[in-house]
Amino acid sequence: MKQITLALVAIASIAVGIWFGLQNQPQPHKQDPYARIGGDFTLQSAKGPVSLHDFKGKVVALYFGYTRCPDVCITSLSKMAQALKSMTNKERAQIQPVFISIDPERDTPAIASEYAGYFYPGAIGLSGTLEEVTKVAKRYLVIFQKVKLEGSAMDYSMDHSSIIYVIGRDGKISALVHHADSAEALVKYLRGALAAKG
Repeated sequence: MKQITLALVAIASIAVGIWFGLQNQPQPHKQDPYARIGGDFTLQSAKGPVSLHDFKGKVVALYFGYTRCPDVCITSLSKMAQALKSMTNKERAQIQPVFISIDPERDTPAIASEYAGYFYPGAIGLSGTLEEVTKVAKRYLVIFQKVKLEGSAMDYSMDHSSIIYVIGRDGKISALVHHADSAEALVKYLRGALAAKG
């Protein structure tokens, strides 16, 4: 467990380095710090293909993880559920939680959908081929890798960065909520996205 935690810290450090590297480059829109990351995608849900643009006009809370994650994903998705449950019915109706599995080898669209719904009814779980998922992950600067577990029934785990992406009504990222951030912080960013024009 300690080795996995250290690996996660290392991955987070790499992600931060990449992020600051991007920030030091000329930005096409100076008022949009996330202009270089994110974007539309299409993956598979239990009911068929789902694209980010399907939710245009809504705010999306997006998280990348995997269903056999022992702690990090559970913490983040529980935080998302806690944040949504503390908001009003009117606010919740305008927010779509989305979970993307970075372990498509084990997480079919049906499994990802069931897992997402366990944390919050109405949450959508998505998967696809490894190539499809990797392509989307790269757009969002999500870093993940398979880690072999010798002598374990799980066979392998997935080390990955842990961020909730708050995506505005226009399909653009409005905030990044990091693993250490609270549910209250997520509520603040979700409400900010709901209030923004777009």
